[in-house]
Amino acid sequence: MARNDPFLRRLFQWRLFFVVNVLLILFLGVTFGRDILKTHEIQKEINDLQTQAGSLQAKNLSISELQTAIQTESYIEREARLKLGMKKPGEQVVVFTSTPEPEPTESDSLENPSDPLNLVIDQEEPVKVKNPTKWWYYFFNQPVFEELKTYDY
Repeated sequence: MARNDPFLRRLFQWRLFFVVNVLLILFLGVTFGRDILKTHEIQKEINDLQTQAGSLQAKNLSISELQTAIQTESYIEREARLKLGMKKPGEQVVVFTSTPEPEPTESDSLENPSDPLNLVIDQEEPVKVKNPTKWWYYFFNQPVFEELKTYDY
């Protein structure tokens, strides 16, 4: 090609040719850009669904293991004993209470019927009573509450 080729010179001087080429490049760039973004979004959604499928498979496996464990004879027997109070023939059931009841003493018989918790004591020294107890007496035993107010300082 010669340097002074009149065809190339005319081609570069023609402004419409450059405008068309720039518009064509912009159009192709926007089209390819949209396709790349859609491909990226689809790939992200596929990865999320695969993660969800993996967690569901793990959950399904744990549920099937639980189902297998529930169907065993020892599990059924243990649940029948605990929840239904059943026993095998010849067995004796013993029930333990948490704490035995204390025996009544002489001091219990001296209780004031208006003060079942024995919180009001006739002493020279003021008695400290917890706030929830004061509220209890305020709502349910007004005379004791009035007496408690005299002990507060």
